[in-house]
Amino acid sequence: YILIPVAFPGDALSGMSTAAVPIAGALGAYLIKRKNELRFYHYEIVNSKIPEAFEGFRILHLSDLHSKSYGNDGEYLVEACEEFNPDIIVFTGDLFSRSENIFTIKRKVPMMKKLNQLAPLYYVWGNHEADVPDKARLMNSRLSEEGITILRNEKVRIYSGESFIELYGLELDESCYKNAEGGYKDLTPVTQDMLRELLGEPDPANFNVLLAHTPMPFAEYANWGADFTMSGHCHGGMIRLPGGIGLLSPERKFFPKYTKGLYLCETDSGKSVMEVSAGLGKLRINNPEMVSMCILRRHSSNDSKQ
Repeated sequence: YILIPVAFPGDALSGMSTAAVPIAGALGAYLIKRKNELRFYHYEIVNSKIPEAFEGFRILHLSDLHSKSYGNDGEYLVEACEEFNPDIIVFTGDLFSRSENIFTIKRKVPMMKKLNQLAPLYYVWGNHEADVPDKARLMNSRLSEEGITILRNEKVRIYSGESFIELYGLELDESCYKNAEGGYKDLTPVTQDMLRELLGEPDPANFNVLLAHTPMPFAEYANWGADFTMSGHCHGGMIRLPGGIGLLSPERKFFPKYTKGLYLCETDSGKSVMEVSAGLGKLRINNPEMVSMCILRRHSSNDSKQ
């Protein structure tokens, strides 16, 4: 693998001037502005298992919208995504917050429909969907009616001509996110055996992409057979400290290992990479909202220079 991140700062969706105000006010305004920025990140994912027909294939990654709206029917987000001409779009969970009522949840359907008109859209559940499965199933019904693919421990083959890649969607039980008392101790661990039971055994000859809401079990994903994993959940660590360090995970753990960007894991069969989105919603400080474009390559675009 050669991983090439390039950040494209998008226009702030909203902001405020800090001129001629006290330092505390200026800092507050800066943090509000940073909270309401939408930034785009471009990554090249290089692996020789990627079929030639998928050279340059563009996967747009969205995650963790929660109660954020981005205009009527998500129009600002859709317009921004359209500029990137994706081949497919993936949404890795927490489309809504558990506390939202069914009326606000249904308002997300037009946005998802518009995204699906840009490119085929694949959606997996996160922990908020797992917390309120009745609401999530109703959302699934509405999204399915619009032709959106929901992967609930299922896989699909994405074809280009006769060539294909495998796309798996992982749905974990609520106990992997919270215990019976609503706390975060003694959670059900995600293991390779669990992944095999839920998803089956991947063919190592294929390029296997895994959509998994939580990035925490990355080593298990890699050793199960995921060549490329796309996750969210951690909201970039909520607060980003100097040096790009995320402060807190949703499990109330400080300095989580995976919060935003690209991570590499060595396995017995090779290398596996994971891209973690900082997401689109929730409280955040010094932590812009994020959309990422992952471009598949058989060889690095820098190879000719090496």
